[in-house]
Amino acid sequence: MKITRIAAQREHTKTRVAVYCRVSTDKDTQEDSLEMQEAAYRALIDLNPDLQLVGVYSDIISGMSAEKRPDFMRMVMDAMSGKIDRILCKSVSRFSRNVAECKKYTDMLRTRNVTVEFEKENLRTDDPASSFLFSLMSAIAENESRSISENVKWGQRERVKRGEYNLGNNRILGYDTVDGKLVPNEEAWIVREIFQAYADGEIVGNIRKKLAERGVLTRNGTPLSIGGIRYMLTNETYRGDKLLQKTHPKDLITKRPDPNVPFESNYLVADHVAIVDDELWNTVQARLKANEEKMEASGNLNGKRHFLYGKLFCADCGSLMLRRTVTGYKGVKYKAWNCKDRQQGATGNGCRMRILKEEELLKEISQQLGWEEFDEARFLAEVERVDVGTEEIRITRKKAA
Repeated sequence: MKITRIAAQREHTKTRVAVYCRVSTDKDTQEDSLEMQEAAYRALIDLNPDLQLVGVYSDIISGMSAEKRPDFMRMVMDAMSGKIDRILCKSVSRFSRNVAECKKYTDMLRTRNVTVEFEKENLRTDDPASSFLFSLMSAIAENESRSISENVKWGQRERVKRGEYNLGNNRILGYDTVDGKLVPNEEAWIVREIFQAYADGEIVGNIRKKLAERGVLTRNGTPLSIGGIRYMLTNETYRGDKLLQKTHPKDLITKRPDPNVPFESNYLVADHVAIVDDELWNTVQARLKANEEKMEASGNLNGKRHFLYGKLFCADCGSLMLRRTVTGYKGVKYKAWNCKDRQQGATGNGCRMRILKEEELLKEISQQLGWEEFDEARFLAEVERVDVGTEEIRITRKKAA
């Protein structure tokens, strides 16, 4: 049986057309500049009396994510709300370099009977015969982008090996870049004061408050944030060193560090003039480490106490159970709980209670309570304490009010 698709009827007689243009640079000399693309499409639409120009949507931005292209997203919203019938675009790669993203949006638009036409590939998304070719061209566009990205990554890796780096627009408080080198500037005193105050026992919140009262602001005209100060206290740049390639390279699609991609860091010692001397740096790092261990042991998460803290006790010696991070097989880290006295080692009471993975503990608690999955709110409401033993755990429920 042959099925004929009947397009939805509309009152207007002209096809409402939108034009999407994108370039990765705003250079006027570029042959396919936005101005030239817009002029060409406007002339084309003017020659056809059946077409009505809704608008020209354009982005001057590199990158693959549609969400980072404001005019693209505005065009999609207009199309989905029924304001556009057809979208003209120079090529598949201009519309999207990500094949999954390209398919996502063209399929979305198709549900509203919106056709996307790609001039370079001579493709229309409403033509069934072009479906395979469209997917192929989208994949090719993505591979081209991936190839460019890999070349860029290779260049970055080589520069890291040679100890070369470019700060770009990432200005560091207390430093200026002079002939490719970091040189302390008139704001270096702020850095020294932050380090010295923390080494003297001041908490970060008070450091931030005192600097704000003295009018110390960021480049954006706002006071330093607590997170920003904490990062400064761990930034090796201030001791004169530089760590290149701190994290995994970003994935082409997600734009997030990809843990599956191996990388090599390069730590440059005495790379530039230090603002903080070694003695002050080491004092600060020792206090940071001590505070981190203290917070982790108390079950604090970003200043909020972990819901299990204060409810878990060692069944063998009665001591409180503390939370910690354990490095397991092949360097995989996981959260676990163990007896406070065992964690204190020789200074404790000699308890040998085993370390218990948090994941296994929550699973065991759920099973004993007859829950299909662990419920934090229900646990806090119903459970008084949990005694964790070597072979079993005992749960004490709260008494009914």
